[in-house]
Amino acid sequence: MTDLLESLNSAQRAAVTAPDGPVLVVAGAGSGKTRVLTTRVAWLLEHGVYPSQVLAYTFTNRAANQMKERVATLVGETNAPFWIGTFHATGARILRSHADRLGLARDFAIYDTDDQKRLLKNVFADLNVDAKQFAIPAARAAISTWKNEDDSPEQARSKAKTFVEETYVKVYEGYQKALRACKAVDFDDLILETVHLLETCDDVRDLYAGKFRHVLVDEFQDTNALQLLLVRLLSSVHGNVFVVGDDDQSIYGWRGARVENMLEFEQHFPGTHLYRLEQNYRSVGIILDAANALIANNKRRKGKNLWTEAARGDPISVEEHLDAEDEAARVVEIVRREQSLGRERGDITVMYRTNAQSRLLEDALRRARVPHQVVGSVQFYERREIRDLLAYLKLTANPADEVSLQRIINQPKRKIGDTTVSRLLACAREHAIAAGDLVMRSDLLRDALGPAAAQRVLQFLGQLAAWRRDAADGKPVPALLERIIADIQYEAFLRDDEPETALGRLENVAELLNGAHAFHEAADGGTLVQFLEQIALVADQDAIRDGEGAVRLMTVHTAKGLEFPVVVVTGCEDDLLPHATSSDTAAGVEEERRLFYVALTRARTRLYLLHAARRRRYGAYEDSLPSRFLGEIPAELCERRQIDHGWRLPPPRTASADADRYSASAIAGRRARSPASSWDRDVAQVSPFYEGQTVVHASFGAGTVVRVEGAGDDLEVTVEFLDHGRKHILPRFAPLHPVD
Repeated sequence: MTDLLESLNSAQRAAVTAPDGPVLVVAGAGSGKTRVLTTRVAWLLEHGVYPSQVLAYTFTNRAANQMKERVATLVGETNAPFWIGTFHATGARILRSHADRLGLARDFAIYDTDDQKRLLKNVFADLNVDAKQFAIPAARAAISTWKNEDDSPEQARSKAKTFVEETYVKVYEGYQKALRACKAVDFDDLILETVHLLETCDDVRDLYAGKFRHVLVDEFQDTNALQLLLVRLLSSVHGNVFVVGDDDQSIYGWRGARVENMLEFEQHFPGTHLYRLEQNYRSVGIILDAANALIANNKRRKGKNLWTEAARGDPISVEEHLDAEDEAARVVEIVRREQSLGRERGDITVMYRTNAQSRLLEDALRRARVPHQVVGSVQFYERREIRDLLAYLKLTANPADEVSLQRIINQPKRKIGDTTVSRLLACAREHAIAAGDLVMRSDLLRDALGPAAAQRVLQFLGQLAAWRRDAADGKPVPALLERIIADIQYEAFLRDDEPETALGRLENVAELLNGAHAFHEAADGGTLVQFLEQIALVADQDAIRDGEGAVRLMTVHTAKGLEFPVVVVTGCEDDLLPHATSSDTAAGVEEERRLFYVALTRARTRLYLLHAARRRRYGAYEDSLPSRFLGEIPAELCERRQIDHGWRLPPPRTASADADRYSASAIAGRRARSPASSWDRDVAQVSPFYEGQTVVHASFGAGTVVRVEGAGDDLEVTVEFLDHGRKHILPRFAPLHPVD
């Protein structure tokens, strides 16, 4: 063990051998925090602590298994009775032993997301709650939020302010009763009920708090309020808490993580010993200097300064491009350049803020026949919402496309079941008529399906016929796609189907519309068939060959914890990074800055930061501003260049002017002088619509606004159209033009 300690640097050694009591290790990116945590466990065992007296928390089962393996290697003990695992796994282990104290069955089942949805479907039916008006996924999300805030149904009811909230509270109460009847708990309960057990049963709390002489937590910056409370309860006897984390990498606030748990650690655990790990073993010096300068702009942080004994490295390349298409083309050039310098394709990783940004990057790499892999997400054209909408377009172009029909005839739900679909297809084959054309033969459908089912199918096929007429009349592909989205109320379906992922899925829909607009402009019109053919060719996987390595594409969130020789960060623009939804509060901007910090510190030797001068948003080009974070990186660390595309004459460049272009004051000035973009209006929460207003829609014509709900991305306008009746419109996807 002495030899092992000698291999640590002085800061690591001090943390590993810290005295008893609460210990906070602020571990910078690439500073060896995992090594410190596992070595701390081994050091404790060597100094008289038994394996069963150590409780170590991780956030994934994989991390838990790796920790067990590393500790076993260090101490030569492969079957030691460690308590090393996730918060949920530890909660389940404690609950199993004391379930009766909470009125739970000891053999309780653990319900996953699908189980929860099925149970909620039964609860909806028992309570006569309309699943069309109140979505099951929305109910599940609300219940999860209440549980993570430790709100019982009674407490939630006291806070409910609307009829919708009151209904979900009623569902929450019924859901909890149904869970108990099924002898089950859900994942939120594994932590919540464990906290309740330890808070209400002093003997149980004393049993476990007395048993665990040392409680250790990895990635402490990602803990939520309940997890912090659980750590406090389980360390209440001995007071030996050892946590490792990096407040500068706290990027999961949107899912409940509280950076305050780390910032206020000393208040929760008086007498804390604080250690900082600042020597970085990953990146060259110039990248660390940039990261340090960037993150220093956050006011709420513990503070540290990364340094390295490695080489200084090449300047960071900060590049402006005309648009996102040019940015994607530049990524291909970077890959080829790095390969010419001896890099493997697998050494290169391209990052972005949102999944929707991957479309243009995937398209450019495929056209260039560059093997690539989308990590942590399905490829753009394989995403559910994109496949749904493409199926609608394919069926519009070809009413005989039975595969597309089967995918979307009941998506969103139309009460058209599998039996009805089978009979529909059988009817079409029997009479040699394309299934999509059976709208003209309602007599055949009624005979084959029965009156009620036939009516539902005819309603769907009637919509299909209307879209086909639009396509035949030469309606532009973007307008046709917008009409389909509006007709099937797809945005509302996505929000209700899975509220927690709705924003990302809506961004993907918007990006598909961007692609349609780009096609329309490039093809000088272009038909629906041509658009679908282009996508089919772009999505062809034949360009990917095994065994040659692949460029990785991933979001910055996915990249956390990883490292790569070459990193290319795209979309370094205000409203993307920082994201528009997080730019209206100081806390939101600080979390976005931490996200950018994570992106920078993934790179070992080479870093490219790209941004576009304009980018499509909901079909139309809008000017983009460089990310304010680029102005926080010292000019002397960067090689900045503005690409000359021939569309304008760049002014003479000087070092000072180049740095000034990215300064916060310069960006603020350009923003003040520029017309507000749609994203700016979203952030400002301003609606241009009001009840009684006359508006015009490209497909539905003129109408009167009868209701305005929400704001920003959630703005929904209900319009009574003269020729098409009442429609619910999301202006971000289907523009409305005010007449007065």
